[in-house]
Amino acid sequence: MINLRSVCKSSISWSLSTRGMKKYPFPVTYENVRFPPNGQLKLPVMPAEPSYDLEKGEKKYKSTKRMIEARGVEEVHTDLIHEQYGLAAVSGGFIDSDDFKFLQDRINKNLIDNQFAVWRVDEPWLPRTKKAQGTRLGGGKGSIQKYVTPVRANRIILEVGGYITEIEAKAFLLYLCERFSFPVEFVSETMLAERRRKAEEIRMMNKNVFSWDKVIKYNMQNCNSWLSNYDIAWKGKYR
Repeated sequence: MINLRSVCKSSISWSLSTRGMKKYPFPVTYENVRFPPNGQLKLPVMPAEPSYDLEKGEKKYKSTKRMIEARGVEEVHTDLIHEQYGLAAVSGGFIDSDDFKFLQDRINKNLIDNQFAVWRVDEPWLPRTKKAQGTRLGGGKGSIQKYVTPVRANRIILEVGGYITEIEAKAFLLYLCERFSFPVEFVSETMLAERRRKAEEIRMMNKNVFSWDKVIKYNMQNCNSWLSNYDIAWKGKYR
């Protein structure tokens, strides 16, 4: 037996459906794109080791690990020059020549016409030594195995730009973050601007009178005697 009430309800629901005008987002334009001044669109090859002038008596040198080079926060290279997309270090770490070669191969394969990528870090210069397997302890440092580039937190590692959208840049940059031995994130100009805006808003609306600057300035509870120099310099945020 057919239920007339259900049939009437379904017909009424179909008759009440209305059509509306769908609003599509405006297409992305690239009027303000700034290409590299040298005209090089692909990532150049990073040398595996620094160059030495043998005629002037320069030679390879060994050094300590110098972990201080990757400690703290970057204060200079924290903004995107081309104001589009890139990869930034969340905390400090070291990038070796194998990482540079992997990034160069992957990114250059994904770039198409009117797209570019640039390095924002120096070439490997800090030596890493390693003794041969089976060597006894002592006897000084081993031979130089490779060279690395130290980076600090918030350092921009590379930039990608040109005629490319954020979705396209994320598609091949996000999985490259897993290549590094330290945490790295994808950033864009809008993300960095929003972070700066939120940080300034928090600073202006903060009602806590016990800020890091005031506590250190007046040495509250003798904090300067047990705070390290890094805590005083970076206000306890970076290690």
